[in-house]
Amino acid sequence: WAPWNLACMAVLWCLLKLIHELAHGISCKRFGGHVREAGVVLIAFAPIPYVDVTSSWRFKSNWKRMFVAAAGMYVELFIAAIATLVWIHAEPGLVQQQAYNLMITASLITLVFNANPLMRFDGYYMLSDWLGIPNLYGLGQHYTQYLGRRYFAGVKTKLPQWTIRKSIYIKTYGVLSFFWRIL
Repeated sequence: WAPWNLACMAVLWCLLKLIHELAHGISCKRFGGHVREAGVVLIAFAPIPYVDVTSSWRFKSNWKRMFVAAAGMYVELFIAAIATLVWIHAEPGLVQQQAYNLMITASLITLVFNANPLMRFDGYYMLSDWLGIPNLYGLGQHYTQYLGRRYFAGVKTKLPQWTIRKSIYIKTYGVLSFFWRIL
């Protein structure tokens, strides 16, 4: 928690996110898509790189779309594996500390945030493609709003007619994402 270490972690995190976004762009181009724009946006005064790979949504294969969504996490986890090897073999000191920072940032933080399907990052888009339910988040929110109106406000409303399978996925996702937002 030393200030210099937090600053190093912030720089490593920004570099990781740049590599993460490059992986999305490269995999999109590899499958025939195009990257319309790339850049950096400031969110809460933190520079966040991004690439626009919306052309991947037109891929006929949902596996290709899922690969494009997962590409950044694949690369980060690969970097985390290399950092782990460096951390194991380095002598105690600056190199070992930065390898540890990189290992944690590229693995744990990536898995908790990017791979988490309850947040609208990479894991969400992979889950949505895998289930074959576009706008899963919006449908899940619609369901939780229905629950609130029906059981807390006493307003009689109806839900759209979904198949049993789709209904289970949407309702489960809606409730879980609601509690994740609260958490």
